Amino acid sequence: MPFFDLAWLIPLLPLAAFVLITLVPPIGRSRKASYTTALVLLGLATVIAWGVLAQSISEGFPNAPLVAAASQESASEATAEGGHAETAIPTFGNFYAKSFAWAPDGSGFFKFGYRLDGATVLMLAMVTLAAWCIHLFSVGYMAHDEFPTGHQRQSRFFSYIALFTASMLGMTLADNLLLFFICWELMGLCSFLLIGFWFFKPSAREAAKKAFITTRIGDVGMMLGMMYIYNKAGSLTFGHEPGQIYNGEFLESIKTATSLIPGISAASLMAGLVFLGTVGKSAQFPLHVWLPDAMEGPTPVSALIHAATMVAAGVFLVIRTFPIFAVSEVLPVVAFIGAFTALFAALIAVAQYDIKRILAFSTLSQLGFMVAALGIGAWVAALFHLLTHAFFKALLFLGSGSVIHGMEATVGHDPDKAQDIRNMGTLRKFMPITFLTYMAGFFALIGIPPFAGFWSKDEIILDAFLHHHYVVYGVLTAAAFLTAFYMTRQIVVVFFGKFRGYEPRKLAHAAAHGHDDHGHGDHDDHHHHHEAHDPHESPRSMTIPLIILSLFAVFAGFVNAGFLGIHWFADYVNPGGLIPKPDFMVAGIATAVALVGAGLGYLTYRNAFKNANDRDPLAGALGPIWTLLENRFYIDQIYDKTFIALTYGAGQVMNWIDRHVVDRVVNLTGLLTLFIGRINFIIDDFSLNTVTDDIGEGTIMVGDGVRQSATGKIQDYGAYIFGGVVLLALIYMYAF
Repeated sequence: MPFFDLAWLIPLLPLAAFVLITLVPPIGRSRKASYTTALVLLGLATVIAWGVLAQSISEGFPNAPLVAAASQESASEATAEGGHAETAIPTFGNFYAKSFAWAPDGSGFFKFGYRLDGATVLMLAMVTLAAWCIHLFSVGYMAHDEFPTGHQRQSRFFSYIALFTASMLGMTLADNLLLFFICWELMGLCSFLLIGFWFFKPSAREAAKKAFITTRIGDVGMMLGMMYIYNKAGSLTFGHEPGQIYNGEFLESIKTATSLIPGISAASLMAGLVFLGTVGKSAQFPLHVWLPDAMEGPTPVSALIHAATMVAAGVFLVIRTFPIFAVSEVLPVVAFIGAFTALFAALIAVAQYDIKRILAFSTLSQLGFMVAALGIGAWVAALFHLLTHAFFKALLFLGSGSVIHGMEATVGHDPDKAQDIRNMGTLRKFMPITFLTYMAGFFALIGIPPFAGFWSKDEIILDAFLHHHYVVYGVLTAAAFLTAFYMTRQIVVVFFGKFRGYEPRKLAHAAAHGHDDHGHGDHDDHHHHHEAHDPHESPRSMTIPLIILSLFAVFAGFVNAGFLGIHWFADYVNPGGLIPKPDFMVAGIATAVALVGAGLGYLTYRNAFKNANDRDPLAGALGPIWTLLENRFYIDQIYDKTFIALTYGAGQVMNWIDRHVVDRVVNLTGLLTLFIGRINFIIDDFSLNTVTDDIGEGTIMVGDGVRQSATGKIQDYGAYIFGGVVLLALIYMYAF
């Protein structure tokens, strides 16, 4: 079957689900009809996406592009150890593209279409499968979400996540930056709608606004970069052909051309502006603050944002425009921000208690790994980790949702109790499927062989070491150690030890963040009189996605298992590119670091939290440092006191100016205009109109008088002539 020609349906099918659920009342009013529509149409998209992958493997792509000359030169200069003199420009494999004329651009038509290459096809396969699993999980998770509008609100939820998925798929398929940006902005809208889905919670409303505004800051930079690229290239189309932005001549020209800012090349300004979009969307420091608060949305939304869509888009943006980054001087900045974010977020995660927020800071950290990899030129490793991370992070978030769902049987539907790990314990006995699948995600995240995360994270660390980026290597290794530590802390406290949910505590941030008692659903008043039961395993609609994703967490890394001589992934996405030689020492150190971190985490927390109100063992040992970590380095508070305070102050000033200056000027102008109008009325009415009327009336009177003289009698005319002669004679006699 020609799946390549059907690829355009992949984003349109979930988009159709959104339209049907939103606009067709019989579907929108039925919970079952809405989720069935979303599941079936996204399932078809998943089949097509995996069919495209299968066809590309079996037949190969037509119309193979030439490898960029700069890439060949870089490859020829590569050393035996795998280092290279300059960053190679990727080929992205062979591609298949279709487009159509969309709008006139002055010299021709701007074209829209879709492009299939190695990176695109693998992203399509990942996004569709992960999103389908999240959709299925949502059926069980949102089953009791009935307050205040019943099943129609669940239909709205499924319509939103369908649109979210369609936006990401459209962005992935886009063959040009403009269509990419349109879908990118649609994802921003969906994130706002879904993070604030429980809009009756003040914390959810604030988190939605925070996410939307923070990501818009980066999007402005991306839009400016896109406009600058179009100004220089005359095109925004991905590809190596003349007039496209991977073209060698264009890349060479922007590498040497100066930009609007002295001392900065055009390529560096383009890359820097585009990278701002990544900093916002992928939540890199300093625009990271929105992502932890995005946990206010339903857990499937968290999984979708952290795995298959939103944050993956930022990393994919740099990958998609990497040829421009490769000829710029921005990559060291990218590496610094990525490495700093990886360590910074890992430190914060150590001191969090909300099971979802721990995973949120873990996502921040892992995104830092990917961005750091891009900064050292290892875009293949970044893409590999992006794909494997999507599967095991979706698994972990859905697993946390399963834990929360099970905990609600004991603590009720208050998220500040159901999500606090201090209220948990020994859940492995109550929720065995959730526990086993969660452990697969845990081992993948901390990088234990042969789980997926080991192969992809090791690839990044190996690239940093082989290419002599020792600072990046050291920082990422430290972040990997902390990842193993805080994830082991979470595993031990949640699944082992004594169950503490019968006498739960409430998260300290509840009051600060405005949480109310309306958690994730079933919001009648029965939970106020809640009778505690043991936690329970989740229904099959929730455990089946966990099992599917756990298989990928275990086996997905083998597509690029260097130690086994398997380099299929690298060859598929970048044929002819350099493949780092596996290094047992680097891999051994990375594994040892993960094991030591996990061991320390176990030793520290194996006997911790006998009761939910016990203090964290590290809190006393670290003192003020722990307080600093628990409060996220006070970045939010700093922003509140600086940017937000300045913005609020500027708003107050503008309000004062509007009321006391602009309004008064406008009012004075109105009064002056009214006065001038009155004067004009007087002049017009009493002068112009009266004079004109009098002249007219005088003319009429004169005419009437003159007309009386025309009698037609000769004697009258004789008398007139005689009178005229006498009058002239008198004038002559006396005047002259």
